[in-house]
Amino acid sequence: MKKRIFRLLSVFCSAVIVISCFSFSGASADEPVGKMSAVYAYVLNDYLFTYGSMHTENAGDSIRGELPHGIVYSDVVNFDNNENPYLVIFLADADYSVASCHIWKYDELKEKAERVAILDVGYSQFADGQGGLFSLASNNEKRYVIYSTLENGSVVRSDYYTVVNGDAFEYVNAPVVLSESGVMDFGNNYFHPDVDVSNYNRYIGEFFDSLKNSAADSVTYDDISERLRDEDEKQMEAVLKDAVKFTDFDIANYSSIDEYRNALNVEPSTDKFYLISEAYNLGDEIYYLRFSTDRTYYNYALLRRSDDAENGYQILKVRTDCIPLSDRELKQIKTDYDRNTLLYKKSKGSLSLLKHSKYGEESNKENHIKIEKSIDKKTHLPIVCIGGGVAIALLTILWVYLYSDNN
Repeated sequence: MKKRIFRLLSVFCSAVIVISCFSFSGASADEPVGKMSAVYAYVLNDYLFTYGSMHTENAGDSIRGELPHGIVYSDVVNFDNNENPYLVIFLADADYSVASCHIWKYDELKEKAERVAILDVGYSQFADGQGGLFSLASNNEKRYVIYSTLENGSVVRSDYYTVVNGDAFEYVNAPVVLSESGVMDFGNNYFHPDVDVSNYNRYIGEFFDSLKNSAADSVTYDDISERLRDEDEKQMEAVLKDAVKFTDFDIANYSSIDEYRNALNVEPSTDKFYLISEAYNLGDEIYYLRFSTDRTYYNYALLRRSDDAENGYQILKVRTDCIPLSDRELKQIKTDYDRNTLLYKKSKGSLSLLKHSKYGEESNKENHIKIEKSIDKKTHLPIVCIGGGVAIALLTILWVYLYSDNN
């Protein structure tokens, strides 16, 4: 009897512990990396549109004789080791004669970015020999933005800033910093980027692309681009060759089928379709296609496969030279289109795919195992605590029972 009770309690304790672990670690691929990257990419895109990027002919050059303007540096910085790191943008604004550091956070509930801090320094007020320096610093626990006041090139005062749970703070006492890297220093007659901004500030372009790629890589649907039959691929390409004329088109912007059809009749652009890079079946014969042109790599279209559409596919949405959709955005847009009354009826037959890649190699992308999350993220920690407490209590009872008198 004692052995049976021992086995029962052991199995139950194990089950509780396993459930607690799964509850703690469970998260989908796009929570929140993909959507966060897309949101930050839109923020950076707005800054680039407003300010442009600062660049010099050679690395280390200073700007003299003209007011500096443009984004110097941007990065994603995890100030407080939070699940959602922060977007940091350093820039100079010639219109207001300021050097600035802007910090943005990602609000996971609203799925939007919010600016949490602006550090502005007016360099035109400096006397000769005075200046300022923005740096990024870190220790084993946190990250910091440092603003230092300079006198004849030497630091005379430093102010330390960080972000905790979405709120910016300035330190009263300077924290211990293990590493520090300058971003930009300036005075009333010069501006010097401490980071490499040569080659038209190539780093900013690469960082922007990394945000786009992170959003694109979050997609958990299977990429079927290499399994399309030649005739189906040619049919899609014919539609995309016409779709490249759109910069931003969406069927959701129209209230009648006549408005929608009239909007499709626009002048062709000079962009030339190149190839389909990825293709995803979202269900109900709606396909998300990423493609490249002779001008840009980042373009996408959403098509509805329909017997009523010209060339077999109805154009739902097209964006060229854009930020790719993240996994969460794709799921939401599919839900929105399911309610749109302007969509043609889907084709009676399904798209027939090849069993393997037509190029003779299996796709490099791993197959994703989709597990629907039934426990809300906010309940993970309470469940872990409760489950752990129950497990410890049961193990204590088991230990006391085993070492008690057999009578």
